[in-house]
This record gives sequence, structure tokens and C-alpha cells, in this order.
Amino acid sequence: MSYLHVEQPMTSDEFLQWQALQEEAHELIDGHPRPLPPRDSAFFRLLVNLTSVIQAASGEESPWAACLGAEPVIATHLDVVRPDVFFARSDECLSPAFACTFPSATPGIADAMRLGALRRINTMQELLIVDRGTRGVSVERRNASGGWTATHHEAGGEVRLDFQGIAFPVAAVFAGLDQPNIRLTLEEFCAWEDLQRRRHEFFHGQILAMTGARLDHGTACMNLAASLHQHLRGSPCRVFSENAAVLNPIGTYFYPDVVVTCERISGHQRWMLAPILVIEVLSVSTQRFDRTEKAQAYFRIPSLREYVLVDHVRRRIDLHRRESDGRWSRHPSIGDAPLHLESLDLTIPAEVIYERIAASNQAAA
Repeated sequence: MSYLHVEQPMTSDEFLQWQALQEEAHELIDGHPRPLPPRDSAFFRLLVNLTSVIQAASGEESPWAACLGAEPVIATHLDVVRPDVFFARSDECLSPAFACTFPSATPGIADAMRLGALRRINTMQELLIVDRGTRGVSVERRNASGGWTATHHEAGGEVRLDFQGIAFPVAAVFAGLDQPNIRLTLEEFCAWEDLQRRRHEFFHGQILAMTGARLDHGTACMNLAASLHQHLRGSPCRVFSENAAVLNPIGTYFYPDVVVTCERISGHQRWMLAPILVIEVLSVSTQRFDRTEKAQAYFRIPSLREYVLVDHVRRRIDLHRRESDGRWSRHPSIGDAPLHLESLDLTIPAEVIYERIAASNQAAA
């Protein structure tokens, strides 16, 4: 059943169960799922500007971390929202007290409904709303009676927040929006991410927040990484799992689930440039991207010889191999078939890849 086309409201618990099976992220507004609004280059420019000025005003010792809208926040039993940016202590990430939102350039009913859901988060005390049209900023505060009062700050003015008692110029939020190309550069992204406590990926000017994976996903990554590490002992090649970035020639920046490189790497190096093997363990929310745009980005890395997609739920593996003529070929395997990696002259049995996974999945089926 698709709740997108029915009148029966969905509860927050029902929504979270439904969302776990969807490839695209949604919010629940008044009991009805809605896709997230589209994000353009201006959105990411504003996001970086605003989080940067808030973090600079807060100081390095601030206990508050910026969280992008990847994780759902339950507002009521009929509302689950993903604030564009919210600030929370690490142990209170799903109970934000302050959030920022970036409505479309011409706000409509959908923006108003989304803002209403943000106000219904019971821990929320202050909202900052960026107005692209007027180049102004509005600040809404929850008052003693539970209602909201708003203050608008025009271009050229200064924003003052109750949140940490900080202040910053409105103009800083809109810096760079008048330049010919407003898309974020890799250098700008790296400078921004250096200040963040969470990891993010970078794809054609877009910032992709990395969310927590399920335990079986982590188990599959560990199984694969352990097999590769054992095989590579004594060789110049190294394996990394989920914590090493790969940069491709067009400037995309990903953290593969498992990656092998034989390049010389220093301890201070930010990313690797010459992986020979990349493995992504699929999840529902990322599998379309892993199979399409991310795959094409990886294929452009000259050193890469094999790209592997592991579906640990369906026990299916898709191996993409670069042939001698530069063409990429696909080699699927299902069930108990082993994974043969020509790049490393290694065969990993299926029972090793899916160790401690198959039984739990069969029990849940």
C-alpha cells in the first residue's frame, strides 16, 4: 500500500516503518508523507554560510553540533520532520532546541506546512528562517504560553539569537549568492567539513549527510574488510572500512564502505586518489545512488579496477570490472556463489561475507 495516495492519516510509528522501505527520504506532515523539497546550489551555499557563522560565533568549545536534515525528528504522533539544519548536543540529536530552515525562493503552502510541523517539535525553542526573496532572516521564539513570536531582520542588519546568546550580520548568510557560479567548490566543502563533528560526502556541489547504518550492514563491512586485511598482510596495499575518503577526478568525495589502495599514504592525508577496489554494502535509502551516480563517479577513477555492490539482505553481489580496453563489465552472483576479485587475486566465500547475517534475515523473513 502506498500512503502517498490515501486519505487515512499515518502515525509517526507507521511512517518510520514505511520510510525504512523507501529509496527516497520523506517527511510526515499532518499524517501524510511528503517528499523532501528539491535542493539547489543556493540551498547548499546558504547552508554552509549559516552553519559557519553560527559555529564561529559559538566558539570552538561549544557543546552544540550542527546536524543536517538526514535524521528524522518526531514532532507529534502525526508529524516526522527533517529540519534543514538543527543544533543539538551529541546525546540529544533527535531533540533539537534550535533549527534553521531554508524555504524555496517563492514559498508556498508546502513550505508553510513544513514550518508548522517544525514548530510542533516540543523541544524546539527557536527557529531561524532564511528568506531568499528579501535577503532577510526571521527568528521565531516560543513564548511562555507555548505560542510563537517572530522578529524579521533585514539585509544590512544583525541577527541576535537566544541560542547561546550569539549574534552575526545578516549579510554573512547570503555571502556568495551574487557570484556567477554559486555552486560550492571542493575547497569550500573541505573547509566547512573541518568544523563539523559528523562526516559528509560531496557530490557536484551538494553535501550529503551520512546517516547511521543498521547492524547487519556493519557486520557485512567488517566481514569483507577482515578478509581483505588478512589477504593483504605483507603487501604494500591497505584496506580501509567506512572511515577513509576517496576523491575522484571531477571532485566528488565519498566514504566507501570498504576500499583497498596500494598508493603510499601518509597519516595526515585527507583522502586517497588511487583505489583499486571499492565495495559498497547496499541499504534501501542509498542503493539507487550507489548503482547510478556514485558508480559513474567511481568509474572515472583511473586506478579503480573493481567496484562491488553487496546486497546482504537478498544475498546478491554485483561486481563491476574494468576490462583491458577500459570498458566496464558487470558480473552478478546470487546466494552461495563466492566473490572473486581479480584485482587482488582473492576469492571470498559467501559464508564469510554473510557470516552472522543470514540467520537473522531468515528469521525476520
